[in-house]
Amino acid sequence: MAFNFDLNNIEALLSNTVFDASVGFASDFNTVREHAVHSAQLFVLPLADDNTNTNEVPGLDEYQIKDVFAVMIVIPCSAGNAHSDAQVKQLRSDVKAAIAGCQYPGWDPIKLDKGRTIELNKKTNNLIYQCQFSVTGLHTVTVKVMP
Repeated sequence: MAFNFDLNNIEALLSNTVFDASVGFASDFNTVREHAVHSAQLFVLPLADDNTNTNEVPGLDEYQIKDVFAVMIVIPCSAGNAHSDAQVKQLRSDVKAAIAGCQYPGWDPIKLDKGRTIELNKKTNNLIYQCQFSVTGLHTVTVKVMP
């Protein structure tokens, strides 16, 4: 098991299950904010990780790893209206249904943390909504004695 949850799994899952939006690539949140979209897009971004040492056995360290990531829902929208509200509502539901509860080897099931509207950007005419998830797992590290 790696220390970081592989977000490529989430991108592949969304590509195969959410058909009302395409999955885009962005290195960080600012990249998502800066470019206008012409149709609904989803971006998977890491948010935080926390590694807690849970057990100390001579020669081994065990860590409880918690990775937090977000799926950014970005839709073209110049002003809030019934169409954009319905579109975000449907995409939120689709994203949550696709991801919450999924389990990958070495990790506990993915949990839904929270969701919120991030911004309505007048420059790009994008409405951005964030669905935040977390996943935990145990990782055992063999202590390396250095000379």
